[in-house]
Amino acid sequence: MNKILLFLYFVSLLVVMLVFYGMNLFTAALEGDDTGGSNPAMIIPVFILPFFFYFLYGTAELSMRLAERYKNRNMLIGSLVLSAAVAISLGAFTFVRARALRDEIVQKLEHIESASQIPLLNLYSNSIFFNPLTFVLVILLCYIAGALWSIRRKRRQSTENKRSNQMVT
Repeated sequence: MNKILLFLYFVSLLVVMLVFYGMNLFTAALEGDDTGGSNPAMIIPVFILPFFFYFLYGTAELSMRLAERYKNRNMLIGSLVLSAAVAISLGAFTFVRARALRDEIVQKLEHIESASQIPLLNLYSNSIFFNPLTFVLVILLCYIAGALWSIRRKRRQSTENKRSNQMVT
């Protein structure tokens, strides 16, 4: 990445982190409001989508370049397996916490009959989905995508090199 693109990456990282963590502050439930009828701060991510997409692409690109520098293939595979295990664990942990909160909401609010009436991402669950763990989850998923992209590109280049060597001889 050249310096301008790297600078834009860090700007987008800063914007995404601020909004990602600020979502909890903007969406706190009001006292006495048990309806959970709106989540007005969810419009904020719509405006930062260009920054978010550039952050995702930049993280995958940097991960791809990091994966290309691994000299030992076993180290790359090990890092992918470890990243996948942590990502699955974080995803499962987040899902379990969101379901537990949803069940708690159903118990406290009498006008809701079943948990299926409440989505997992709602006014009360923003602190579960917009926190450091899920931010790490996003980075891990970008690393996995970048590393797999790097492996695929290496394989494609090696097969193209083999084909070109066969054509020459």
